Amino acid sequence: MSEPDFRVRPDALHRYAALVEQQNARLAAARDTLAGVEVPAGAFGHLPDSEELRDGYHDHAQAEQDNLADLMDVLAHVTDGLEANAADYRDGEDEVGRGVGGGAR
Repeated sequence: MSEPDFRVRPDALHRYAALVEQQNARLAAARDTLAGVEVPAGAFGHLPDSEELRDGYHDHAQAEQDNLADLMDVLAHVTDGLEANAADYRDGEDEVGRGVGGGAR
């Protein structure tokens, strides 16, 4: 059984890496916005346990900031991997081209 033919387009990998990088920047903006939100004492008024609600909000907001930071780290690795993969494919194609006398692209 033969392997299916496929072609990798390094330019498509670069474009997708750029898109992932843009999305990562949007996540950074969301994280920074969330970090800038302050809930003052008494914000929940006279609700029973209002200060516990405020503390719970702060805990949840911090957890979301941590989650966003983790996701941003993962997406940075995805971007790096896509860029490295594209470079490897391009270098491989150039090497094959030189090997058959076609020279580098």
